[in-house]
Amino acid sequence: MQPASARVAAAVPDAITSATYVVAWIAPALLGVTAVRNLLVAIVVEFLVLHATALYGVGVRHLGMAVRQRAIVLAAVSLPYAIVAVWLALGLDMPWVVLSFLWLFTARFAFLLRRPAATAAQEMSRARRLWLVSLAAFVIGIVACNKLPLPALGLTPEFVATLSMSEHPDPSAQAPHISIAFGVAYFAVLALAKALLLGRGVAATPVRVETARS
Repeated sequence: MQPASARVAAAVPDAITSATYVVAWIAPALLGVTAVRNLLVAIVVEFLVLHATALYGVGVRHLGMAVRQRAIVLAAVSLPYAIVAVWLALGLDMPWVVLSFLWLFTARFAFLLRRPAATAAQEMSRARRLWLVSLAAFVIGIVACNKLPLPALGLTPEFVATLSMSEHPDPSAQAPHISIAFGVAYFAVLALAKALLLGRGVAATPVRVETARS
């Protein structure tokens, strides 16, 4: 069982992300139009990132748990998603998409890399659990946020109009406050999940815990 400080540290990145969405929902002008646009696109980026978790677990299970081996797995997993993030950034003319990808990817894998499980099988199991929690939170969150009567709060029609890059918002598009509310809930769930998962089959220190397979 990990100490409370380690659990808090594991939850901090996603808690920060969730809090940023809270600010965007209540007082979006504090962040600015560009930042709120990026938060909306970051939902798509996170959908890409969460799938990388399962691939990481499979790679670790086959290659082993040594730091060098895990770094190779992470590099192989991250490359295609990084390419997609760059493509989105160029296509939308939003460089911040790359920054959000780096933040979300780092927040997810720093948790797995800094506190490895005791064995490769346990590491794969933990990565799989994190992926399942993320996927369930994503799907349930999308459905719930679209069904619940969520208030717009600070995302007034006037502010929403400034979010459209064409300055002509599509009236049939999903209301931005729904996506922002989803971000609040989804990343809060991830923060809690990482704090709980840290206490299950995790080594006490982030050291080499398994030698390379011959």
